Amino acid sequence: MFLFATTFYPLSVYPGAVQALVRCLPLYHAINLLRDSFLGTVGPATLIPVAYLLAAGALGLALGIPRLERKLAG
Repeated sequence: MFLFATTFYPLSVYPGAVQALVRCLPLYHAINLLRDSFLGTVGPATLIPVAYLLAAGALGLALGIPRLERKLAG
């Protein structure tokens, strides 16, 4: 994920199918948030990566907590 999430190269260097896959990575959205904040281009479009990361975190918790509870109880 670290190599493809536009950490080192811009998204435009990847083929179209890979670009669609990269846009689904959580690290891609986190890097966009950091990049926007450092470049001073924070605006309404910044809410998209924030919402994506919050949704991914909520989904991870919703899937992980019950599994952890089963493992700890068993």
